[in-house]
Amino acid sequence: MKRHRTSIEFPLDLWNALKSHVPPRKRSAFIIEAVKEKLIRESMKCLVLCGGPGIGMRPLTISIPKPMMPVGYKPILEHLILKFKEQGIYNFVLAIGYLGEHLIKYFGDGSALGVNIEYSLEKSALGTAGAIKNAEKKLNGTFLAVNGDILFNELDLSSLLRYHMRKGGIATIVLAKVKDASRFGLVSVDEDGRVIAFREKPRQPASGLVNAGIYVFEQAIFNYIPSGKPSSLEEEIFPTLADRGKLYAYIHDGYWVDVGAPEDYERVCKDFFEGILD
Repeated sequence: MKRHRTSIEFPLDLWNALKSHVPPRKRSAFIIEAVKEKLIRESMKCLVLCGGPGIGMRPLTISIPKPMMPVGYKPILEHLILKFKEQGIYNFVLAIGYLGEHLIKYFGDGSALGVNIEYSLEKSALGTAGAIKNAEKKLNGTFLAVNGDILFNELDLSSLLRYHMRKGGIATIVLAKVKDASRFGLVSVDEDGRVIAFREKPRQPASGLVNAGIYVFEQAIFNYIPSGKPSSLEEEIFPTLADRGKLYAYIHDGYWVDVGAPEDYERVCKDFFEGILD
C-alpha cells in the first residue's frame, strides 16, 4: 500500500507553547490527537432546537420566532451558530416549526456565515425530545444539540466532548450555576458526574445547578425517544437515562442566559452593549 506524507504548519506562538508544555517524546502523539479531535469536531453536527412558539416572550414572538429576536446586531441564533463555529463546529441542523420560514429565509444554507445548514421541519409541535427524533435521519455519530434561545460565553466544546467520551454515557447535559433556580428546577449530580435526580422548581429563590440546554448525544439516544408523537427531554427522556446511569453532567461556570422571559431579553441586550456578552 502506497503511503502519503503530509505536513502541518503551526503558528509560531502555538508551536512555542507546545514545546514549553509537552515533552519532546510526547509531541507526535499530542499532535496526532489534536488533529483527530479537530477532524471529529469539523465533521460533527449540531442540532439547534428552534421550533417552539416562545409563549413566555409574547407579544414579541407573535411575528417572529424567539431565536430570531435581535441581540445587538444579530439574531440570538446567529450568535449561537457563530459561537460554535469559533470552536470548529460547521455543520448545523435547525429543527424548525413555529414561523420556521423566517429562519430559512435569513440563514439559507449557511454559506453566508461560512457554515452548512440543513432543516428538520416539525409539522406539529413535538417537544424537545420529539424534535430530536424527527431529525434522526440527518444526524450521524456523536452529535451536539442546543436550545435555540440561549446565549453563553466561555464554554470549551473540546473539553465538553472529551468529558463525554471519557464518561461513556448516552448523553451529557451541560449544567449552569444560577443564583435563582425557581424558573428551572435543580439537577443533582454524584461524585462521578452522573445525574442522579431532577428536582422540582423551588418555591423560594435558591441557587444551584440547572439544565443549560446544551447536550452531547450518542446515536443510542434515538432508542429512548418514541416516534411520531410529542415527548420531552426534561420530563421523560433524561429521568429515564438518569435512572439507568447513562446521563452525565458537565458543569459550566461561565456566562449563560436562557432567554425565556422579557427580563432575560433585556439583560442579554444590555450585556451585549456593555461587552459582557461577546
